[in-house]
Amino acid sequence: MNYDVFTTLKVQNSRPLFFDAHHQRLFTQAEKLHIKRPRLTAKDTTEYLISQKLTSCALKITLSHTTGLEFAARPLPVPAPNPISLITVPDTRNELKVYKTTDRQVCVEAKKRAEKEGSQDALFVTNGNIIESTICNVFSMNDRGELITPDVESLGLAGIMRQIIMEHLPVLVQNIPATTDGPIVLVNSLRVTRADRLDGKKLRDGSRLLEKIKKVVQSAENN
Repeated sequence: MNYDVFTTLKVQNSRPLFFDAHHQRLFTQAEKLHIKRPRLTAKDTTEYLISQKLTSCALKITLSHTTGLEFAARPLPVPAPNPISLITVPDTRNELKVYKTTDRQVCVEAKKRAEKEGSQDALFVTNGNIIESTICNVFSMNDRGELITPDVESLGLAGIMRQIIMEHLPVLVQNIPATTDGPIVLVNSLRVTRADRLDGKKLRDGSRLLEKIKKVVQSAENN
């Protein structure tokens, strides 16, 4: 089955944030999956946002095998008022997990399982190590207090915000075992969220890590 590729950008003041990075990943992945690449520029996207009177939203851009270029807007997610709870699940996704595709069934089922167990998201685990959540990349701290993130090469999606954080902070690519006691912060282009429980176990407080990452994200968004 041919799955489509997409990317989701945060929009502020009708400006698609980090458009170039999203555009490059989207079109590179489309080429690898043999999807026709239409013309798309930041100007085109901004003109669409203005024409639709979209000043603040999450904008999903899809490149489809059948329908070509598609825009879809939705409200930005409301920040979680409290730390969230996570579970771990075996990573049973196929080789398309390194692409941002519409092949989301395993992620949907993992999130449903998390919610059934009273949590908000699930972390995929391979060989005893955390890879990513159903919608976010993962950051933590090692025993030396260094900022770390799992290796996603051939294992998961290298998110745009993960890339930006790694450009602005010293981050080590290091395994995070599924038995970790944290801290854990989840990041994607729309949200930065702290977790306080993993598989029912309390995690170390991630408040300082959360604020450190949020500061970098906010600064990058405002530039």
